[in-house]
Amino acid sequence: MSLEEDFRKLFGKYRPGYERTPNRPRLLGGAGVSMMPYGGDKQESNKCLDIYGLLQFNDSTGNPSIDVARAIEGLFDINSGRQVRIFLDPGAEICKDSNVKKFSDYIWYKLQLKNNHEAVLTGAGLTQGNDFFSVRWFLSLDILNTPLTLPGMPKRIMRINDLRQKDNTLQNVVYKILKTKPLNAKAFFTTVPIKADLLESNRDQYKKAVKQIFDFVCIYINEDSKYTRNTMLEVYLLSLQKNSFITEKKPNSSKLNSLIWNTEQYAGKKIPEGGEKIYTWKTPQNPFLYGSAYNHTFDARDVYWGLPADNYRVYESRWKFADDLIRGAGLVKDYALKSADITRDEEITKDNIAKVKFGDHFIHSFDYSEGAQQYFEQDVSFYYRNKYDEEGNETGEEKNELFITLSEKGMTRLWSVDIFPDSAIIDLRFDPRAGKFIPVHPISQDLLPDQLQESGSLELQDINGNQYHIAQSNEGFVLTSDRLGKKSWSISREDYVLQN
Repeated sequence: MSLEEDFRKLFGKYRPGYERTPNRPRLLGGAGVSMMPYGGDKQESNKCLDIYGLLQFNDSTGNPSIDVARAIEGLFDINSGRQVRIFLDPGAEICKDSNVKKFSDYIWYKLQLKNNHEAVLTGAGLTQGNDFFSVRWFLSLDILNTPLTLPGMPKRIMRINDLRQKDNTLQNVVYKILKTKPLNAKAFFTTVPIKADLLESNRDQYKKAVKQIFDFVCIYINEDSKYTRNTMLEVYLLSLQKNSFITEKKPNSSKLNSLIWNTEQYAGKKIPEGGEKIYTWKTPQNPFLYGSAYNHTFDARDVYWGLPADNYRVYESRWKFADDLIRGAGLVKDYALKSADITRDEEITKDNIAKVKFGDHFIHSFDYSEGAQQYFEQDVSFYYRNKYDEEGNETGEEKNELFITLSEKGMTRLWSVDIFPDSAIIDLRFDPRAGKFIPVHPISQDLLPDQLQESGSLELQDINGNQYHIAQSNEGFVLTSDRLGKKSWSISREDYVLQN
């Protein structure tokens, strides 16, 4: 710290010259009070405040940093959880050249659920063919990747999902939307201050933050809206260079035998018995891709970077959505800034604020198919034929008998949501005419949380949960600190000096 900054911390910002201050009682001998007039009281030449002109409460002792409360810094509104800057003096302004921060070290989210969709998948991310090798496909629809690694692979690093990073939007890349229904959901604002180390520093607050988001999305994404919690999609057959798959029934292939049996159940009829059979699955064009949804899931340790829910320790896309947002808040914030072609909060303006979002994310589930429907863009026709004719000669494809066409595509359910990470410190400025503190977001009132309303009194806390209260009195205000044993100060509107 420089010598100038040392003096500024002790005496405030240098204000040249002497001017007679307004008549008011002086507390001679009181802490921080002397015959020297305090420049912050000058009504005409100096109404702006720098960082040393803002009252703050000491982290160690809980004592106020100065004895003048024109504006109070470093507290959080209890109802909304937002960091606020309180202006008891309606005319007080922050000096333009000061180092007073406009943005908090914490992140809050505004979440806007928009639409419910029915979609089909394109198979993006599947890069090599396989035959009855079970690929459980879902990861590219989550915000973050997962900790899950294959044996022998290096440990994964937490990041925004690769497909999202590459393509920016997943629509027409990962899926194609067939039907859309608006949700008409009210915007939701989180109330827990989020930092990258929240899980390590306060596990209870971390879980509270995740559950808060989870509970909100469950209002709209539930069994009534055809959400299926434990269903995963398995890709059974994939051929990139052709549009069909041909095989014989094999006694030791449980996947093949299960798929044939499930198809018979779905069709409501049996393949004629007798003799060896050749089975063919075919799509109108390549690549050939067949998948089916089953009720199975993953261990939470393999898919969450943070914490699983208490009542189930398995993959759940709604919980994964909430956990990703809290654990990866810094990554989500950086992605949102990048979406607006900026890299810092200080570059946010009224013109680009609407673009600072993680837009069109999709929470997902798959309709439970009982093992017969396919979930991709093309119909799948299933054929069978006898391997040998009556004379013992091998048959060709001209002998194929169509058993069923899976034209009722299995549905991928998607719920679209816009994610706005916000770190702005919100002003609470007292309006003498209304007799209330008026909340003002420094960039856009659209990001002002619903829980933060105009009020004649304030319930506040510091980041450690110590509570403070501001109420009105005939002379001005009463500020109370629970941490200091309900200690109260009277604050006159005439000079805003703390008086015991």
